[in-house]
Amino acid sequence: MNVPFVLGWIAVVIVGLAILVGIQIRRTEYTLVQFFLDRIVFILLQFLWRTKTPAELPLARDKGGVIIANHRSSADPFFIHRAARRRVRWMVAREYCERKVMGWFLNEFGAIPTRRGGIDNASVREAVNLLQQGNWVGVLPEGRINMTDQFMLPVRPGAALLARRAGVPIVPVYIEGAPFNETPISPFLMSAQVTIYVGEPIYPDAFDSDELMILAAVKEIARLAGHSDFQPQLAGKNWKPTEEEVALAIAKAKEGSRS
Repeated sequence: MNVPFVLGWIAVVIVGLAILVGIQIRRTEYTLVQFFLDRIVFILLQFLWRTKTPAELPLARDKGGVIIANHRSSADPFFIHRAARRRVRWMVAREYCERKVMGWFLNEFGAIPTRRGGIDNASVREAVNLLQQGNWVGVLPEGRINMTDQFMLPVRPGAALLARRAGVPIVPVYIEGAPFNETPISPFLMSAQVTIYVGEPIYPDAFDSDELMILAAVKEIARLAGHSDFQPQLAGKNWKPTEEEVALAIAKAKEGSRS
């Protein structure tokens, strides 16, 4: 065997792959680390979760938009990522961003840390600025994973606040079949068949208040899911889940999995 010849071909292949990766990175909004994380997520979406997206998001690539969805899994932002086919900056509870491993991952994808209760003015300013620059911002208005038998939990109007201040629409999305089993890591150990349904953009000018706008957006999610009779509820201004609520939700989830 001609060792120098083989090594030469290996070097050519490595350089060729590096060039291809470099070209792909230049076509995206990602750094090198973000690009490789994105490829890992793509494999999960394609083969583990078998994700289908019948329609792309109805937003211009150079215009901002707030994306909202139902929240049944810790992997939900990945499914929105598949539908968006571009970077989505997510509003994420600050306590998650302060954890070592999870915080690093969230920081790499440009998460916007925010407080659960009330309005976090700093995160609102950052999100509005991103939206006005043509970025897409994701918000899960339920504020936590829904482990109950309700279609959706009471929602907060923060997504509508962002849309109104930035002058951009909300795009409602329904995620069907997202995997989850009590822990944030569980979806990465579960197979699933997930389908993403995309609704029509909802514009702030059509509503007198943020509350009415978010309720209309949630009604659109319900319509996409075939629950047109669902009546969404608003969460209180200082609402956040109590330990008792979380414990009850987990107990109900366990009962549902055994039945």
